[in-house]
Amino acid sequence: MAKRILIDGVRKTFPGVVALDNVDIEVKEGEFFTLLGPSGCGKTTLLRTIAGFYQQDAGHIHVGDAIIDKVPAHQRDIGMVFQNYAVFPHMTVAENVAFGLKNRKVPNAEIGPRVAKALATVQLTGYEERTPDKLSGGQQQRVGLARAMVIEPRLLLLDEPLSNLDAKLRLQMREDILDIQRQLGITAVYVTHDQEEALVISDRIAVMNFGKLQQIGTPWEIYRDPVNRFVATFVGNMNVLSAAETLAAAGASEELRRLMPAGVPEEQVTVAYRPEDAHIALPGEATPREAVSFAGRIDKTLFLGSSVVYRVHLSGDVSTTVNEYVSEKAHLRPEQSNAVVLVPRDKLLFFHTEDGRRLRAEG
Repeated sequence: MAKRILIDGVRKTFPGVVALDNVDIEVKEGEFFTLLGPSGCGKTTLLRTIAGFYQQDAGHIHVGDAIIDKVPAHQRDIGMVFQNYAVFPHMTVAENVAFGLKNRKVPNAEIGPRVAKALATVQLTGYEERTPDKLSGGQQQRVGLARAMVIEPRLLLLDEPLSNLDAKLRLQMREDILDIQRQLGITAVYVTHDQEEALVISDRIAVMNFGKLQQIGTPWEIYRDPVNRFVATFVGNMNVLSAAETLAAAGASEELRRLMPAGVPEEQVTVAYRPEDAHIALPGEATPREAVSFAGRIDKTLFLGSSVVYRVHLSGDVSTTVNEYVSEKAHLRPEQSNAVVLVPRDKLLFFHTEDGRRLRAEG
């Protein structure tokens, strides 16, 4: 049965490092929840604390209605999938999957059917007698996943399980993991530094940095409504300009000036927008009333098939990136041509230059 997880004021330190700084998270029953952040942000430390491999210095961890702070790792009824597969090389696939059941003294009559069911779930039926050296990386990771699931845990924890796989296999495996989690209805906590992976696979995401929670939200909220500059720039690509640079590029546009957050000096405002929200105006195209325009020159054109990336020089050392879909060759703008970049007003984000917090537009 899926269980809720409550992380209540958890703090964890190592010598000279605050790995987790009073972290509060609630993971709902049956939710696929992702911990996302750069290396060293505390996401793996938090996962291993939930699993019982680390003991927190302060705070509590609840699973369902129970506090599990003092429960040993092997008694927490948690399935764990590791980055390095962690399969036993001297055991067959079936023996690897059965390992946790035997440790739990499950009757032999139950072990065979449960192993068969777990292997069928990860599409490894027929591989029972193979050893890990006869399996691909993706197949070994499926064995690890089956071994975690066969014990029918309350929680499934996954620590960057796809980072050792090639790009194509990663795409397939992340869909498989999500399908399996949905099929079992189990609560899952997934650790990754891959922003795209987090957006694709998650019900909700917690973005972390330096042991602190930055934002918790749905993939859409994290991507489209970031609470600070770190989240905005870590998750996806973002053009970031100072207010002065932006106003200069926009010809000191009064329209842009009216959008600037009230009560904050111009030198403390950073303006940002995503490359896919911008548009290179075609010759003769009028500027919509709801858009802000920036004049510049195209320095580089990168054709990606379904889209094209433009690097546009605005002024001085200031440049911006535009990523838009093109349907005809005529829409490809040559390098060194003049360009007008259009950005809808509601796609402009404002942040405080010093502390990075989100500032709300006036318009």
